[in-house]
Amino acid sequence: MMLHIGIDDTDSPDGMCTTYLGALIYREISRLAEPLDLPKLIRLNPNVPYKTRGNGAVAMSFEVDEEDVPKIKGLVLEMVEKLAELTHENTNPGAVFLEGEVPKELTDFTYKAIWEHVTIEEVEKVAKDVNAEVHKFKCGRGIVGALAAIGHPLNNFTYELLAYRKRELWGTPRKVDEKSVFEMDKKFYPFTYDNVDWGKRSVLITPHGKDPVLVGIRGIDKNRVLLAFESLVLEEIEFHQIFKTNQNTDDHLRFKLIKDLKNYDSVIIRGKVVKSYWERGRHVFIEVSDGTGELRVAAYEPTKEFRRYVRMLIEGDEIIAAGGVKEFEGELTLNLEKFYPVKLVPKIEYRKPKCPECGGTMKSKGDYLRCKRCGYKMPKKLIPVEVSRELERKIYEVPPDARRHLSRPLVLPGGENKMIG
Repeated sequence: MMLHIGIDDTDSPDGMCTTYLGALIYREISRLAEPLDLPKLIRLNPNVPYKTRGNGAVAMSFEVDEEDVPKIKGLVLEMVEKLAELTHENTNPGAVFLEGEVPKELTDFTYKAIWEHVTIEEVEKVAKDVNAEVHKFKCGRGIVGALAAIGHPLNNFTYELLAYRKRELWGTPRKVDEKSVFEMDKKFYPFTYDNVDWGKRSVLITPHGKDPVLVGIRGIDKNRVLLAFESLVLEEIEFHQIFKTNQNTDDHLRFKLIKDLKNYDSVIIRGKVVKSYWERGRHVFIEVSDGTGELRVAAYEPTKEFRRYVRMLIEGDEIIAAGGVKEFEGELTLNLEKFYPVKLVPKIEYRKPKCPECGGTMKSKGDYLRCKRCGYKMPKKLIPVEVSRELERKIYEVPPDARRHLSRPLVLPGGENKMIG
């Protein structure tokens, strides 16, 4: 029989990692049953407030002998209880078991958990409807991700190889040779990607917290991901695990009207710029309307150079914009991940004419103009001039170190499909 297992919310800022615990469980159960595939790493709604890091849950599926099911379930629950960060106030693990085929209603729930905010009560109802067995630790919020991870069909997926540190090294500085990471990126890009930010000369594959992960390498080819990892120079590891994942698939994005937006939604909208950019604390904002409502759109400071392109948008431009909806200063705001200029209006600048007498430069003097060269005076009348727009008809995206786990980089095949495909 098929047995599906999901776990989530076992980590905290102080340590542990749900992928590490999931990988250990996968390795242990593989001694007792036949794995049907690699374990799944499923990223859920990136906007929900109660999450650690990337809001990822882990699921795995096995072909098991019926008499081994109680033993396997007991092993999973024992490992969660033993290894999860239960002493942290915000760690509320969940474990879910489902036997047999995954029903469509569970897959429907999975996408809701990626697109919107769902409650524990909603999860418990869905679990009951699909005959899933739910185990809550503390308040058990982790059952949301655990059940959703089981339900994800992974019709579109990428891979991530995660290498885990020896336990005695947890919390100490990671030893990864930066030069080897840049060399690896040169050799394997774009089959692996987001390994480095070449503009900042920074390494992106190493986390910075106390968790067990040493490096994580993402890619679209399982073998190249493994070869890329083997090319690195780094500290001795405990083990590594390759996951199939919905990372970098744009799973979280769907078109919505502005009037229908809710806090924590992940969406794509299409509308006109009704207010050109303004800035506050290095954040850049514009206002967009789609005829059903108006929405503030933000390119926050960590997106760096991306903000320059947002500043180029002017009133009347029509754009498609993607990102997460959150309240900022009490107002729903779209946190931009990428945008596409559908239509750019002419940009008019008003300039002083040249001196009609000598061709010199005119200077404003109150309500008249005066030539700097010959002194000729004339009424102040500026000339409208259409200037070229620097923006192109292409998708602009945030840099790699500001990219969310679910956002699909344009370098990957189909990177533009959700927005203009």
